[in-house]
Amino acid sequence: MSTNNWYNPTSGMDKTILVTGGNGFVAAQILDAFLSRGYNVRTTVRSPDKGEALEKIFSKYANQLSYEVVKDIVEEGAFYQVVKGVDGVVHSASPFVFDVKDYEHDLLIPAIKGTTNILKAVQKNAPQVECIIITSSFAAIIDMDKGIRPGYTYREKDWNPITYDVAANPKTSVEVSYCASKAFAEKAAWDFVKENKPNFNLSIICPPMVYGPNAQNVTSLDHLNTSSVDIYRLINGSEKTVPSTNFFGFVDVRDVGEIHARAYESAEAAGQRFLTAGGTYTYAQVCEVIRKHFPQLKDKTPDPSTAQIENAYKVSNEKATKELGMILETWKRRFTTKLWNF
Repeated sequence: MSTNNWYNPTSGMDKTILVTGGNGFVAAQILDAFLSRGYNVRTTVRSPDKGEALEKIFSKYANQLSYEVVKDIVEEGAFYQVVKGVDGVVHSASPFVFDVKDYEHDLLIPAIKGTTNILKAVQKNAPQVECIIITSSFAAIIDMDKGIRPGYTYREKDWNPITYDVAANPKTSVEVSYCASKAFAEKAAWDFVKENKPNFNLSIICPPMVYGPNAQNVTSLDHLNTSSVDIYRLINGSEKTVPSTNFFGFVDVRDVGEIHARAYESAEAAGQRFLTAGGTYTYAQVCEVIRKHFPQLKDKTPDPSTAQIENAYKVSNEKATKELGMILETWKRRFTTKLWNF
């Protein structure tokens, strides 16, 4: 979580930040991190109703928050107008869905073109922008072919090695293709900076599985984001046994929002990549904590005593801690103190 010497409620006065995809689970916390520092925030949404919903959620920042409708981030020139007049950019808009039919059309192209489109727009129409923060993912780092890799620690130097052809193949699992989309999008961003040498610096944030309270207006459990559904299924009786853990890294969504603001305000973050993890976990561990601290859910939560022990890789947060002063919430504290806030 935040430490006082990194937070200044007036550091963003008279500055405007563009945050793409502002109605997303992570992006909503990014909005909060910048708005609470006094920044004016312009955000993009796909429809007016999503923008109006954000205005209600952040009504106390009514004079700071505005939105623009960008229906399709893949469309050439999608961001040309919205970047005009901003001081900085956070690009968070990218698909995080596993219910897709065409990997290339639904995952790979939107992630890659959405990223390069925002960079092109800034280079063309916002020469005053000196810093762009991109929300990438641990998915761009993990080598899924290596499995759970006991004893290995993933760090910023690691890259997902999957090829485009494998990622686009319909026989590939959707999880593998999603991870690939994040890797290709991030690499496209670094390549753009290397080849075009723009006025702006690039910083990348790579969170693993992101859990925590929804800042958005979730009207029903049917509208939960993907990671919230991931935990909800453990407490609603739908899982009779503990499922296998797919991704072992954890981070609180509020920490993800905070590190975006810190990276933007830190000159040392320019050209850097930051893994943002509060530790590693397994579903068995989560079930154990839920059953212990929330006895009313015990009968609906799978019994972890029969689950297979998963001794998996670790995810380093050393760089985020040392260079950006992050004190990251652990999964156990998160699920012990307050299970969820849908």
